[in-house]
Amino acid sequence: MEHTPRVAIIGDADTELPEKIPGLDIVPLTSHYDAIYLGGIDQAHARRRKAEFTDVPCLTREEMTAVGLTGRLLVLLSRTGRTPASARVVIVESTAIPTLCTLLLAAGIGDIVSWEPTDALSYPLRQITYHSDAVIDPLGGGVPVVLPSTETGQPPLIAADDPAYPLLALPGLVRALLAYPGTRPEFDVLRACAFALAAHTPAHRWLPDQDDPELCDTVFTMASRAITSFR
Repeated sequence: MEHTPRVAIIGDADTELPEKIPGLDIVPLTSHYDAIYLGGIDQAHARRRKAEFTDVPCLTREEMTAVGLTGRLLVLLSRTGRTPASARVVIVESTAIPTLCTLLLAAGIGDIVSWEPTDALSYPLRQITYHSDAVIDPLGGGVPVVLPSTETGQPPLIAADDPAYPLLALPGLVRALLAYPGTRPEFDVLRACAFALAAHTPAHRWLPDQDDPELCDTVFTMASRAITSFR
């Protein structure tokens, strides 16, 4: 599209919304907008609100955080010489971000374990995570029983503690959805965005720089391929 996509962001009382997103114009909900980003942390509410917006692309913080975490995991696996199919990943409090487990499956992760705090007595997290390839903390609050360690068998911890995570693929995905009207962000499209993040990550980082001018084009291209492959 010729103009920069205009995105209205809806948050909640507990959310600090971004003031700017490279590749997008943030506009009020009362003005003309091309897409909606539900950036609140109350994802149950966001999923209900998403049903209200049927005429423009609508993406949630949950979906985009899942994309960022999956991209980060793919980079880790690549650098440790592990294929997605051979990887074992533990998600802590997976119910906080239901999209993530399905997206990891779509990305080809071979073994996914979901762990909740209520499992702690019967299945201590340190035992569950032993010899896993990664532990994912989607809430970003830290997992005290999986501290960074050189102890054999202790996996790396991937936490959603960077506010840029859900924003990295957003501009490119918005552009792709607008280029193909009526397209919904199905899991094959979200998967393509995660692989785009991994492919565009430089060697000295774990995810791309949000200000990288080529990031939007990379995500747009790979998301568009996923969209057109099923048309």
